[in-house]
Amino acid sequence: MAALPDIAISRIGGDLAVDFLNTVDWRFDPSRRNERLPDYPHMLAWMKGAGLLPHEQAKALAEQAAERPELAETEHTLVVELRDDTYDALNEGGSPAVLQDRLLDAHAAGRLDREPGGSWRWVPAALDLAAPRHLLAWEFARLLTSDEVVRFHRCEDRDCGWVFLDTSRQHNRRWCSAADCGNRNRVRAHYERSKSA
Repeated sequence: MAALPDIAISRIGGDLAVDFLNTVDWRFDPSRRNERLPDYPHMLAWMKGAGLLPHEQAKALAEQAAERPELAETEHTLVVELRDDTYDALNEGGSPAVLQDRLLDAHAAGRLDREPGGSWRWVPAALDLAAPRHLLAWEFARLLTSDEVVRFHRCEDRDCGWVFLDTSRQHNRRWCSAADCGNRNRVRAHYERSKSA
């Protein structure tokens, strides 16, 4: 049986799709950049931990990935492209071209499923190695078409790159974390002011 790796999940984004965009640390600093999802099993572990994939489905997909590693690697690459293209579209105002393509694939491979409360949602029609890509495409499409997307903001640290939905009362949140990037940048600004004086 294929085991999933342990993985830390950041919840600072305020939305599951935004949190998935934050699976790259120090996005704009090549010397510190860290990919939190280096392979398909890490991606499954993240999705399971975030509640996007039930445990049994994640386990079944991990076994499929162990049996078909080349296809799993291809799917991982497609998901990373989807994540990074959606990130760029949200931050630079461009068109999410990769999401458009992946969404067509997801709808073609999906079906509507009724939830216990009576609402409906898209789900993959088959549990295959492409299922995580389809689930993520629907999550990103939900985010981009929601009213909440106007609250989307990137951490103002020049190297961080993490993003979040600004739900603060004054809509003036600047940092992914006030205790981390916020504190570091306040110290840096204080140092620069002291040096100038």
